[in-house]
Amino acid sequence: MLRRNVPFLTTNPPPISTSIRQKSSGGRRPKKKTYHRVPELDRVMSLRKKPSLILELKTLIQSQPKNNPLFLRDLEKNIGFVRKWDFMTLIEKHPTIFRVTGSPPFVNLTGKAERVANEEAEAKILMEPILVNNLKKMLMLCVDCRIPLETVEFVGNEMGLPFDFKECLIGKYPQFFSVKRFNGRDFVYLEDWDSTLAVTAREARYVLCFFLSFIFLLSC
Repeated sequence: MLRRNVPFLTTNPPPISTSIRQKSSGGRRPKKKTYHRVPELDRVMSLRKKPSLILELKTLIQSQPKNNPLFLRDLEKNIGFVRKWDFMTLIEKHPTIFRVTGSPPFVNLTGKAERVANEEAEAKILMEPILVNNLKKMLMLCVDCRIPLETVEFVGNEMGLPFDFKECLIGKYPQFFSVKRFNGRDFVYLEDWDSTLAVTAREARYVLCFFLSFIFLLSC
């Protein structure tokens, strides 16, 4: 039986050409965004960050049960591992506000800071009617007397609202405020229109002058 020698192909097959379409940008390269730091704004943010951390730690200490202090080992459970070291640095930098005692060590307010905190609590009670009226006025200026809850949280510090205003103001006065869901967002609603607040400064001065003149006529 005869065998025929079949030569093997040693040449590579021709390459297959494929065309890849690329999106055309019209010959223009996208502009690279440049960010410029403003030293004044950085300074303001750094100044605001320190008091906010101090107030947060003070609130955390005061929220602990009476016989269960805030142990340093439990800081990570409350605020996370990363922020724990920020608060440890804060405690070291402000020995007049925070003190570490006991074994195992726990953090507490100093005597002076505790007195100031008690005075602050009394001032909040006295300021509560004013804060309620301020929140009413803001809602009365809005369309449909409602405003996103996140907006109130953003401007709450400037308005003097406490951090827990959702519980101590909105929850405490359901006859005035409520929180409802609208289009996937939480909104604060005004439940009762206060006509006494819908008075301009000119009208208030006119009423005051009228009563003063009336009292003057009675005294004559």
